[in-house]
Amino acid sequence: MSSLRRLCIAALLVVPAAARANTPEDVYGASARTIAMGGAGTALPGDYSAVHYNPAALSSCPSDLLSLDVSYISHHLTFTDEDVSRAEPLVPKRTRDQTRIMLGTCLALPVDISAGLAVGFGTPGAIRLDQQTASEQPNFVMYGENHEQLSLGLGFSWRATRTLSIGAGFAALFKSQLPLSADLPILEPDPTDASGYRPVGFSLGIGLGAKLAARAGFLWTPSSRFRIGATYRAPLFHDLDVDAYITAKLIIEIQAPVHVDSLGWFSPRQFSAGASGEPVPNLTLAADVTYYRWGELRQKNSSYPFLNMYSLDPMGASGALVFPRPIRSGWKNNLAWRGGGELRTHGDDVKIRFGGGYRTRAVNSADDSNVNLLDGPVVTASAGVSWHAGKPGLAPGASRTRRTPDMKPRRWWRYDLPDISFTADAFVRVDHMLEQEVDHTASAGDSVPEKHYRFGGDVLQVGAMATIGW
Repeated sequence: MSSLRRLCIAALLVVPAAARANTPEDVYGASARTIAMGGAGTALPGDYSAVHYNPAALSSCPSDLLSLDVSYISHHLTFTDEDVSRAEPLVPKRTRDQTRIMLGTCLALPVDISAGLAVGFGTPGAIRLDQQTASEQPNFVMYGENHEQLSLGLGFSWRATRTLSIGAGFAALFKSQLPLSADLPILEPDPTDASGYRPVGFSLGIGLGAKLAARAGFLWTPSSRFRIGATYRAPLFHDLDVDAYITAKLIIEIQAPVHVDSLGWFSPRQFSAGASGEPVPNLTLAADVTYYRWGELRQKNSSYPFLNMYSLDPMGASGALVFPRPIRSGWKNNLAWRGGGELRTHGDDVKIRFGGGYRTRAVNSADDSNVNLLDGPVVTASAGVSWHAGKPGLAPGASRTRRTPDMKPRRWWRYDLPDISFTADAFVRVDHMLEQEVDHTASAGDSVPEKHYRFGGDVLQVGAMATIGW
């Protein structure tokens, strides 16, 4: 049976699985302006990033616009295994650096409706799928290859009254089904084959669907210099569902049907509330708080971020296959506080931005678990600069109007000038994970292995964005 166990596991290694982590926008942010202001986008007058932060803010876009946002993310996370009794020290799962590209738009539609779209992907590894059953390998669950995925968001905003906008939208991910069957003759002689043995038969089927997560919010503007907003974001994840039918032959034929499922690219249920305003005309300040329900993973007894595998025939041969599962993985609800400012100079053409934030850890009690999910409190600092040319932008929070036939275009000499604007932005952001220490001495019969290690480090993000408005 041990030979069958090894062969079944080897065959299943070819099964594509889902990458782990919440969406890149949750961790790294979206749009140069919002990232530079600490990620406090819930009540910030909109650009395309309102699709993620608060779709109601799309009605406050300064114009119709199209933005291209490029950022480079470099991981400098550290891990030190202090368990001298190990023959091989623990090594964390790789956190590969990545360049992420986002294309976003904000458009005014009839009857006071605005629409926004955001599409993002990373390189290398626009879609990278990598999961395994529960193991001791340490994993920085919020960073690295966990975000090698496509992201798609669509939102709409309706200005219900002069002071109130209501927004709704969704984010989307694919759902996959992967029927798998294999015929594994274990060294069965076959004189007709050049190797002298019968070749392995294998079949694979793929089915794709879609998983949608709703987003809804409001933006209330009680005065021209103060705004309050709130947003709800439903959980979003990739759902892998695999039935594997494996036939092994060793003197006799043994059927081994197993099932594989997992959640991947997981983004938890979220609630955000925030405010923004102008204490003086040339300064905008924004702040918000977001509640993440990571604890739902614990309540639902989920295997995330690992594969869950079990036998489809417990009374048969495959019933002897027992795959490891996480024990007290430690997921817990957490909070993130964010704030920032934007100082406008030179007639609003130049803007200087700054921000910061603090996020509590989403994984607790690693010394009481048979897996090593690494996360700690994170302190964020960010800054940026923006240059604007062409069509003047609106004051923060002001409603935009479409050009009417009696509005004359701008002219230079004999020519009508296009009624457009160009904005260039640059930003830098640093996330510092406070050093954490895990210390567990295993006793006889303990399901939690011996572990003594420290981890922490930094994540650096630099980027630029170009926007055309009309």
